[in-house]
Amino acid sequence: MEGPIRYSFQPGPAQLFPEVETWINFALREGLLSRYHRDPEWRKIFKEAQQAVAQYLALPEDWTVAFASSATEIWQILSDAVVDCSTLHFIQGDFAQRWYALQKGANPRAQAIYLTADVPFYSQIRTAAESYHEVQFVAVVHVETSVGAFIPDISEIRKAFPEALIAVDATSSLGGIGLPWHLIDVAFASVQKCLGLPPGLGVLVVSPRAKERFIHMPRQRHNTLSFILQSAERHEPTHTPNLLGIFLLSRVPPERPPLVKVEADLYARASKLYAELERWGFIPLMPPEYRAPTVLAFEVKPPDDLYALRKRAEQFSIYLGWGYGAYKDTAFRIANFPALPDEAYSLLLRALREG
Repeated sequence: MEGPIRYSFQPGPAQLFPEVETWINFALREGLLSRYHRDPEWRKIFKEAQQAVAQYLALPEDWTVAFASSATEIWQILSDAVVDCSTLHFIQGDFAQRWYALQKGANPRAQAIYLTADVPFYSQIRTAAESYHEVQFVAVVHVETSVGAFIPDISEIRKAFPEALIAVDATSSLGGIGLPWHLIDVAFASVQKCLGLPPGLGVLVVSPRAKERFIHMPRQRHNTLSFILQSAERHEPTHTPNLLGIFLLSRVPPERPPLVKVEADLYARASKLYAELERWGFIPLMPPEYRAPTVLAFEVKPPDDLYALRKRAEQFSIYLGWGYGAYKDTAFRIANFPALPDEAYSLLLRALREG
């Protein structure tokens, strides 16, 4: 790297909101990070963070906001919670596959549907419903970060599985794209993507229906879902948490524009990026129906050009997102997250165009 990174398009850890620095300095100056995490001041901050998340995401009343170390930990928390249930995972890429593998290791009844990009979404969901109509828990990755894939219509999943609990890994969409809360029961994310905060904190939101299902389950671990929900009701963590992350959640989302505006801006920007990059010969990994608005993935041919592309981006003080998994050496990804201003994308397009 020839100089400092000005803009990071890596989809996690990703670009931070500029006000993060101000609030970190405030927390240090006030000594907040040296206080006992269950004293009245921190219970107040914990509650403020819960309220800030609920307000920014426009959660329905009575949904519960809780915290964990990451979205990956929440996979484990949910896998433990539904170990006695029949479960179904919809898979578009590596992260959904990892969640399924974790569930399958704990529960042999876990099943998976591998969505095919060249088949219409609704037809695949209806076919799945015919074979798995009695499942009790459905797991969905809203934006599959590994390949820039997207679940285009959660309502189709709800129609197919009207009685099941639906859990959504929204790691690359929460805070950037609104979720249909009336159609789902659980959603979660890490904060280092659309929420524009430093990594190390997971946000978990739970509907009243799911809370009723899980809040009385036996506590077998420190992070059993029932204990997390009970602690969240008291505005307390289950352990010594990421205090800085929780504090930043209490302060940064209230300073952002409404989510409906953020979402509209991200969709408009994604449309422009897809159109421009396709015109220049870059190949999206996903067909239009399945292209995510927040993580865009493009194949580079020949692959040898990818290294040169990254180096050229660095000359513009840009950190281009690396490919992932099978596409690590043949593709790049572009985070289209709210913390990145429009001028960053103008600079990115200039760097890509001059190749």
